[in-house]
Amino acid sequence: MGITINTIRVEVMIGDLAFQQVDALVHPTNNYLWFSSGISESLKRRGGEDLEEKALSLAPIEVGQAAITDAGRLRCKSVIHAAACGQDMMTNKKLVHRALVASFNLANEYKYQSLAVPVSCLTSHGFSLVRAIETTFFSVVEHCMHPTTLTRIVLVVKNKAEKDILESVIKFAKAADPPKGQDE
Repeated sequence: MGITINTIRVEVMIGDLAFQQVDALVHPTNNYLWFSSGISESLKRRGGEDLEEKALSLAPIEVGQAAITDAGRLRCKSVIHAAACGQDMMTNKKLVHRALVASFNLANEYKYQSLAVPVSCLTSHGFSLVRAIETTFFSVVEHCMHPTTLTRIVLVVKNKAEKDILESVIKFAKAADPPKGQDE
């Protein structure tokens, strides 16, 4: 499933973030840029142990900000480390949104055309999967309403359950305000 918002293609993909073929990946983390999640481990396995070292050398950053490193052996150019929480691993809608906006801004700064964003790992303690998926999708929609270098955003989900939740959010958004462009 996918949707076109303005001229940006937003796709839903079940899979591992580390295997996405895009210009950059968004790595959700805390403001010390720790590699402490399942996605972090997958990125290190596929891209190399030095991914974590490079990220940690940029830490700490402000919660709600993002930092960028090269991607090692991954199929992309860069990894954007989105600090959606602090060391307490607690987050909320505002912090997730700010971290995503900072990530989109870095993608624009580097003139990237494609970006992969995992929708479920912004679910730190105290922030539900459904809220994370909604916040991620509506942050993407907001970004698509402004000038951007991005032409393709891949929303990566781990399984069918997450895909079903995201597709429900997309259908709701389409019904509320049908986007201009082609739908599938």
